Amino acid sequence: MEYNTTRTDLILREYGRNFHKLVDHINGVKEKEKRNELSKTLVDMMKVTHPSLGDQSELEAKLWDDLYIMSDYSLDIDSPYPKPAKKLKSDASDRLHYPKSKIRYRHYGKKIELLIEEACKLKKEEDREAAVIHIGKIMKSFFGMWNKESIDNKVIVENIKELSNNKLTIDIEKVKELNLFHKVTRERGSKSYHSKKHHHKSGHHKSGHHKSNHYKSNRPFRKKRMQ
Repeated sequence: MEYNTTRTDLILREYGRNFHKLVDHINGVKEKEKRNELSKTLVDMMKVTHPSLGDQSELEAKLWDDLYIMSDYSLDIDSPYPKPAKKLKSDASDRLHYPKSKIRYRHYGKKIELLIEEACKLKKEEDREAAVIHIGKIMKSFFGMWNKESIDNKVIVENIKELSNNKLTIDIEKVKELNLFHKVTRERGSKSYHSKKHHHKSGHHKSGHHKSNHYKSNRPFRKKRMQ
C-alpha cells in the first residue's frame, strides 16, 4: 500500500494523482513517437473531465500547458502548441482556484466532484442517467489505470451517490447487464478513447458509423454543460 507520507506533492492538484502518474509514465517512455501518442490520449482524457467548456482551441492549449506543468516542464514531445515558459511559484495565483474543500476520493481527482456537481443540476431524468454513465466510465478508467484489480460497479455507484449527496444514482443491475461502465480509454492510441459497444459483429469494429452511434448516449450531459 502507498501511504501519503511516501507520495510526492501534486503539482496541479485539480487533476488528481492518477493524471500525475500517467504523466510520469509518459515521461519514462523511450520512443518519442509513443510519447506523442500517449500525450494526445491523455489530453483527450483531460478535456473530457474538464467541467467548463468554452472556446475549444483555448481550452486545448491550456490542457497541453497543464501536461507540461505536471511533468515539471521535462516532457519531451511534439506538442501542437509552443512549450510554456516555466513559471515561478509566485505565479500560481494566475491559475484557476478550486475550492479548498477536502477531496473525498483522491484517486478520482477534484474534477470528478465538479462533474458530479454539474450533473446534479440537470432536470431531465434521462440526462441525469446519461451523466451518471459518463462519470462512471471515467471513474472506472481512473481506478483501473494504476490498480491491478478492477473496481466493482457497485462501488462506483455508491461513490457517485455519496459524492452527489444521494442526488444521483442508477440501477446497479442495469449497469451490470448492459456493461454501462466499460472503460473510456484503451491502450491503443487516442482514437480508441470512446470504447465500442460490447455487442458488435466481427469485422465492423472500425466503422465510423458504429462509433458515432455509441457516442450519442453521452451527448445530453455534454450539451447541457456547454450552455
